[in-house]
Amino acid sequence: MKKLSLYIACLLCLLTACEPDTECRQEETVRLKVTFLCDSVNAEGEKVTFTSIDSLTLQGVGSDSILRNNDKNVSSLSLPLRKDTTLTQFAVTFNNVLDTLTVRHTNNQQFISLACGCFVYHTVEEVTHTTHIVDSVLIVNAAVENYEQNNLQLYLSF
Repeated sequence: MKKLSLYIACLLCLLTACEPDTECRQEETVRLKVTFLCDSVNAEGEKVTFTSIDSLTLQGVGSDSILRNNDKNVSSLSLPLRKDTTLTQFAVTFNNVLDTLTVRHTNNQQFISLACGCFVYHTVEEVTHTTHIVDSVLIVNAAVENYEQNNLQLYLSF
């Protein structure tokens, strides 16, 4: 009986000492959400506003991986910002025209737990760009903390 009590006590200690690691199962990289607002002139010469791109290719500058490859009907982007520096650049090709988007940001580490480590959140300080297709950029929400919030509005002109 003593042995059984000891086993039960050890089992209870093990079960109560463990914490669920649901936070560790989350996506650890928060992303900058970018939406589009595009102006164009149709065949009749009228100004038309739309919110999706016919053809978009996206690559991080200094990286050989392509994040989007000739995607169709794109209305928003979720961009990973670099954790090791405060400057992230993207080469964005809209309908075969290249623009570069440069995001200056601060990185804010938030400790989650010993098992999970830190998540890195960002604050957008400034956005610069080339002006082939990108007309202007509006910082809607500087705090980059999750996928649901819109951070940047890109105004495009074709």
